[in-house]
Amino acid sequence: ALGSMTTDPRAVKDPKDCSVAELAEFEAFVVAGGEVTPLGLSARIRKAYCLSFLRTEECLIGVAGLKRPSANHRAEVAKGAGLALPESQFPLELGWVFVLPGARGGKSLALCTRLVEKASDKGIFATSRSDNGAMHTTLERLGFAHVGHAWPSGQNPNDLWLFTRPAA
Repeated sequence: ALGSMTTDPRAVKDPKDCSVAELAEFEAFVVAGGEVTPLGLSARIRKAYCLSFLRTEECLIGVAGLKRPSANHRAEVAKGAGLALPESQFPLELGWVFVLPGARGGKSLALCTRLVEKASDKGIFATSRSDNGAMHTTLERLGFAHVGHAWPSGQNPNDLWLFTRPAA
């Protein structure tokens, strides 16, 4: 067993309240996930709405974030899925979800629940690889619906799917 997971409320933080080490650790996990373009990632992390950290004792085992997506990224996702994704309805994007392979099994739900609770008054969208059933389950449990159609990923051979969750 990996020990007890922290339920410390400080495990969800505004990037402005994170130490340099925490931001570097978060970025390293996101890069290890292999789903994003590393170029400009640290700046995108620093402007996020909030970041979620999951630890066992002092060891980081997973991360996730609520992003403030750029207009270009939002337009690419909307075009790919074939539907509108207005910032007024969906200002945030859930993403950067990565759990160490040896620690997987239900952890993404804990990471993402904290983030969705922090922004329950805001609409959120998320993208997920078409073959990532575990993430689809997490998103559906959090009230996200699969919308639009699949489109090719620029990062890996699988298609991407769009999920949305309206503001509460």
